[in-house]
Parts: sequence; C-alpha cells; structure tokens
Amino acid sequence: FFGSYLPRGSIAGLNYGLRTMFILVGFFGQAVGMASFPFMARLAAENKIQEMNRLLNDTLRYLALVVPFSVLIIALRQEIVVILFQRGRFDAAATALTSQVLVFLMIGAFAFAAQTIVVRGYYAVQNTLFPAVYGTVAVVLSIPVYMAGMLKMGATGVALAISLSAIFQVALLYVFWNKKSENKECYRVYRFYLWTIMLSIPLGLFLEFFKTTLLWGFDSTTFAGSLAVSILTALVFVVMVLSAGYVLGITEIKALVSRILEKIKT
Repeated sequence: FFGSYLPRGSIAGLNYGLRTMFILVGFFGQAVGMASFPFMARLAAENKIQEMNRLLNDTLRYLALVVPFSVLIIALRQEIVVILFQRGRFDAAATALTSQVLVFLMIGAFAFAAQTIVVRGYYAVQNTLFPAVYGTVAVVLSIPVYMAGMLKMGATGVALAISLSAIFQVALLYVFWNKKSENKECYRVYRFYLWTIMLSIPLGLFLEFFKTTLLWGFDSTTFAGSLAVSILTALVFVVMVLSAGYVLGITEIKALVSRILEKIKT
C-alpha cells in the first residue's frame, strides 16, 4: 500500500528485497520452528513449562546467528541482487534500488526468524487468540512508522518500517510470554542477542572494507564478478565467524558447524 505512493519500481524493489530476506529467515527460522514445535507441544501437554522455556530460550539463542548472516548479506547486497535477479528487464537501476532496500530489510531479519519460534510457544499451549489479536493491534500501531518512513526515506523508509515493526512485535510478544510463563532465564537471551549484534557491527564494517578495498578489481555489475566477490567475501566471513565461535566459546556456532558436518557425512 505505501509502496504504491512511491516512484515507479519501488514496489518491485520491496518485493524482491523481501524475497531475498526471507531466504535467510526460511533457512533458519522456518526450519527450526517446524522442528521444535512438536517438542514444545509435548512439554506443554505434560505441563513442563520451565523445560519448554529452556527449549524456547535455547532455540532463540541459536537463531541469533541470523544477525551475522544478515551482516554478510548487507555487505554483499549489490552482488546478491545481481546474482539472483539482474537479467532481462531487471536492469542496473532496479539492482541499485533493491540493494538499498535490502539493507534496511536485513536489519529485521532476526526478528522475523525469532517470531516463528515465539508464536509457536503460544500455539503449543493452545493459545492462538492472543498472538492473532496482538499481531493485528501491532500492525495498526505501526502504521505511523510506515508513513514517516515513506515520507522521509521513500522505499528504504518503508523497508526500515517493516524491520522496526517486526522487532517491536516479537520483542513484546516474548516479554509477554516471559511474564506469563515465569521464564527466569530470558535475560540470557536478551544478553546474547545484544552481544551478537555488538560483535556483528565490526564484522560488517570489516567485510565492507575487505570487499571495497581488496576486491576492487572485480566488476560487481556482472554476474561473474558478483559471484567471485560473494564467494571470496563469504569465505572470509566463515573464517571469522568460526574463529569467534571457538575462541569466544560460542556454543551456538559450534552446534551449527557440527550439524553441517553431520549432514555432509550422511
């Protein structure tokens, strides 16, 4: 709706940006949400709420890994859009707009992923009404944010409003859950997300520096150039994240590596 008041191509840019963002959300959030729901439902049926809280907290901590991956996508925003979409009528101008929109959408990617888990906590205790009503109210309350974003920043402002709305919704939904279920370990989730965000900021700055300074010889406006830049930057990202995981003892990163290795072996 708000995109329809913006210049031509804005709606397409938002749609393609959302598609790209939801690739990451689907890879982490949807998969983990579907896998964890039967366990949460069983614990809820057995009235083991504290064990359910522990599972919910551990899952949300794992989904904090969406933050550094979002930073990687922000650093490779143009290259990813070129690889995925730039062909035919999707020209360089469309790539530029979509890549700008993608930056602001990725800010809220972790919130979209976390939301797939938090709402399932309510579903597990057979409370489907509150998330539905709350979601409706939250969307209505976010309308002024969309209007301000559209007027001040155009398509990127709408994208930022989408992210801020998602963060606001999932944060309050989790706060309400914690109060109702007496989730005393929730502070560990808050602290881990804050810590992950603080670590991801310098990571993103370094990746941007690496891409623009050391890979300047590759033409990112072409498919081959974008692919080369993406592969090399992603390799540096993997090395840095794995190093941080083992040096700082981040168990979520170690667990992700173990799962990937198990899949490769099988």
